[in-house]
Order: sequence, then structure tokens, then C-alpha cells
Amino acid sequence: MIALKKLWKHFANTGKKFIRRLDRKNVVFSIGENCLTDDLLSRNNLKSFSSPYSTGRSNIEYILAFEQEQFSSFLCPDYLTYETVDNKRVVRNSKYVSVKNSYHPSVLNGFEFTHHDVLGDRKARQTMQKRCERQLRLKNKNIVMLYHHRYCENTDVDFLCMQLSELAQLYRERGNKVSVLWFTQIPGTDPQKRRIEKLITGDTNGYTFYTEQEWKGSDPQIFFGRSDDDLFREMIRDIKMSLK
Repeated sequence: MIALKKLWKHFANTGKKFIRRLDRKNVVFSIGENCLTDDLLSRNNLKSFSSPYSTGRSNIEYILAFEQEQFSSFLCPDYLTYETVDNKRVVRNSKYVSVKNSYHPSVLNGFEFTHHDVLGDRKARQTMQKRCERQLRLKNKNIVMLYHHRYCENTDVDFLCMQLSELAQLYRERGNKVSVLWFTQIPGTDPQKRRIEKLITGDTNGYTFYTEQEWKGSDPQIFFGRSDDDLFREMIRDIKMSLK
């Protein structure tokens, strides 16, 4: 009986994902800064597909620059090099390395392909190329973009929102309706004072999560923010409202 219940749950979840992929109107995807956002969308059954940014490390300034050039240099070998990050070899595109805002050190010094060797693995490169092409084909959709701004004390929030708005405008020019939601955290909060604060700036919705622990390290429950799923509920609800 237990085995049958597990099998039924598997097919039910598969069906939900299949229906979501067939949805011709609504599109939800991650725009970084790391893979926490992608995991958050997946576990809430909201992810439409993996974007070029879903499994990498970057920031909105690099992302906007690549989008403005329609990814022409995103996979160009002239800008790709191997580097070692956390004892792991990764590929980094170093065409864009300067920034005007403040970001977490992990998302500086170029776009990091954390889980795809686009320099030495042909299949990984083809996968990323297809993701780029899919982004450029998005037209006449209801799009929700979700951006995780890693904790950084000196960020200019107004500038961050302006950059996110510029990215949204690129997609609106193709006939899309676009909602942008971004979130960050203030770690080290007293357990009794854990909370979420919402900030609406122009056409973006921002959410600051006051949490006990910073979303980092080797424990997936903490790194992916799963231990704070109760705080994410309001933002998830707003994403779903944007899809109606």
C-alpha cells in the first residue's frame, strides 16, 4: 500500500510539472544571484524552466549586460576561463567584471557557470545555448522573474531596482507582461523576531527576510533557505497572484 501511495504521488507531481510546461501564458524563472532561487521555485511547483542564470552565480548588472547584447558573448570562448571556487573547478565568463553597486563577493568577477562546464563539455554548452535561445524567444507571455540578492550591507536598493526594471523592459518590448520580485535577507535575527518586510519600488516587489542563519554553507536546508519556508509563504503567494 505504501509503495502504491509513493507511485501515485510521483505521477501526480509529474503531471503538475507537465501541465506547467504546457502553459502557454505563464512563465516563471530565476534570474540569480545563485541557485537558491531556482530551488525555491522548484519546491513550490512554480518553476517553468531553467534560465541561463538558474544554476550559476552572477548579479543583475552582468545579467542585464548579457541580455542587452542578446547573449552574443555569453558562451564565447574568448571570455571563458577555468577557476577554482570552493575547491571545485568552474567556468567563468569575464567579459563583464566591473559593477556600480555592492554585491556579495561570490557573485563578482564575472559570470560563474557553477554546474556547467561550457568550455570543455559540448553537451553542457549546447544546454546553455538552448536556454539562451529560449529566453530570446519569449513573446506575449505573462512572465514572473525572481531574483535573490545575496546579503550585502552596502547595496543601493534604488539602483538595484532600477537595473531589474531595465531587464523587465527588455522583455516587455517583445510584448510580454512582466512582474519582477526580488528578495534578500538580514541574518542573525533573534528567533522571536524572524519576519519579512515588503518594499514596493516602481515596478518591482522587494522582500527582506530577517532570519536566524545566513543562507550559505553545506547544509542544503540552510543554503537553499528551506528552514525559512514559513517566511517565504507571502512572497510565494504574491508570485501566484501575478500569474492570474
